[in-house]
Amino acid sequence: MAKDREVLDRRWRETIAGIVREGQRSGEFGPVDVADFSLRLGALIDGLAIQVVLGDAEVTADKMLETCMRSAARELGFDWGGRQRRTLRAARPKRAAARAR
Repeated sequence: MAKDREVLDRRWRETIAGIVREGQRSGEFGPVDVADFSLRLGALIDGLAIQVVLGDAEVTADKMLETCMRSAARELGFDWGGRQRRTLRAARPKRAAARAR
């Protein structure tokens, strides 16, 4: 089971790293150590996700999204503004409905 978790964790960090590298190539993200950033963001997401799933009243899904995106924005040098938040929130119910089919 530990090996399975390691594989999933590695894939998760590689996914984050790929997104960051693409953003750096396009000029949307600033310079950052991609491996270190991927580890930090992955750990933040995983830690907050546990609290969301367990129903922590202080850590809602919206609070998790806001916390993760603000952290990423600070490190990568992009603006996390209201428009992106509205777009992501509006997309969430559609994704959930699509998965239910």
